[in-house]
Amino acid sequence: MHEYQFKILEFLKDRGESSVDEIVEATGIALDAARWAIETLAEQKAIEVSKEREKILSLTEEGKGYVNEMPEETFVKQLAKHGTAKLSEIKDSIGLMWAKRNGWINIENGVAKLTAEGVRHSKSAEYPLRQVLERLDSSSADDEYVGKHEGEIVLLEKRNLVKVSERSSMGAVRITSAGKRMLEEGTNEEGINQLTKEMLLSGSWKNKKFKSYNINAPTEEVYAARLHPMREFNNHLRSLWVSMGFTEVSGPIIESAFWDFDALFSPQDHPTREMQDTFFLSNPNEISVEDLPLLKRVKKMHLSSWGDVWREEVAKQALLRTHSTSVSAHYIYKFSKLLSEEYPVKLFSLGKVFRNESVDYKHLAELTQYDGIIIGDKLSFSNLVDTLRRFYDLLGFDTNPRNKKFKFKPSYFPFVEPGLEALYYDEEKQDWIELVGGGIIRKEITKALGTKKTVLAWGGGVERLLFHFMNLDSLTTLYKNEVQWLRKRPKIDI
Repeated sequence: MHEYQFKILEFLKDRGESSVDEIVEATGIALDAARWAIETLAEQKAIEVSKEREKILSLTEEGKGYVNEMPEETFVKQLAKHGTAKLSEIKDSIGLMWAKRNGWINIENGVAKLTAEGVRHSKSAEYPLRQVLERLDSSSADDEYVGKHEGEIVLLEKRNLVKVSERSSMGAVRITSAGKRMLEEGTNEEGINQLTKEMLLSGSWKNKKFKSYNINAPTEEVYAARLHPMREFNNHLRSLWVSMGFTEVSGPIIESAFWDFDALFSPQDHPTREMQDTFFLSNPNEISVEDLPLLKRVKKMHLSSWGDVWREEVAKQALLRTHSTSVSAHYIYKFSKLLSEEYPVKLFSLGKVFRNESVDYKHLAELTQYDGIIIGDKLSFSNLVDTLRRFYDLLGFDTNPRNKKFKFKPSYFPFVEPGLEALYYDEEKQDWIELVGGGIIRKEITKALGTKKTVLAWGGGVERLLFHFMNLDSLTTLYKNEVQWLRKRPKIDI
């Protein structure tokens, strides 16, 4: 018997029952060593240990951002300034939803207006949900406070603002009849923990007992290094495209409106060029197009197709690219002078794109997009469908038409004709999730970019694929960077 075990049993012999803190104080054994001895004695049935479960409350990263003011509070304060707001103009969907649930607003004919309760809250600094967040953030919430505000904490947990976890701790420690027998029969001889050179030379180890080693003893959890799920999944997508004979290309994130919109047949008065859809830059505020013949051809394409004024200063506007199809446009132009025998050209790109839109469970303002093009002769819409079907088959989707959980449907995109979308049905969310949009690049575009070849093109969001492979509730989960979630995240099922 180890000396620590002996000391603990000796202490408990007369007391019968004690706490871990009392055992440590009375025996002088360090806390970790005492816990080890108690665990091993419990395994030998020498003592009984009651387990106590303790709730641990902590704020998520999103919750920390709302300590000073929650979205619904911000929303009603802004609404109080303007009186009313059209739903079509409201971007803060979270603040709108919770203000409506709280009865702070009424919505009639697509217009939001404060109720009397909403007016009161727009002027008040008191809001129980936020006050609970503040208390938890300051680590001053004792058990009594937590019990009193259990309803608010449950709601905050549902909103993913508070994380509730449980920790098991040792409660009362009691000696058993088996422990008393061990004490009577045993000895406090420690036993050999480690063989030394001197023991081997002298042979003293032969008359010693070896200390037992418990391979089932609890240890600190070790987290192996692993890639972020986006990096891991992007690498997998790359391997699939390469296996299908594609070459990866890339392009700038900061782009000119010329390559993001004009070269792709988007008219200069198209709604996607508005501030509410696109992030325009102030520094730099414009990017020039050096190839003047190309500029003239694109200008001619717009004037002949849209019959309106085309302004070069609009084409020079600097922005964060709204899609990585701009990369495809660059490479259609770059490979327009190849010899015929060098076709077909099969390219894909993978990178960040940015859209100024409201964030919800399947939309983000920043996302990763994969794009692909095939440039060649005698290419048809069937080739596009076949390419996409083979890719999604490799990814693990069942694209068989009889499956009825994966489908292609006609769709419109300014730069392709005809166009399509591929979607799959998510059983968990009871919703069709768009995977990719594509089509045959319009002849007006390929002519302006200097090629007579046919170009098949497509683009889709990577994050939406992870809905299927990681069973996510929301795309925002991927970018909260919560260390515990990253450590324990589910395996990507590919």
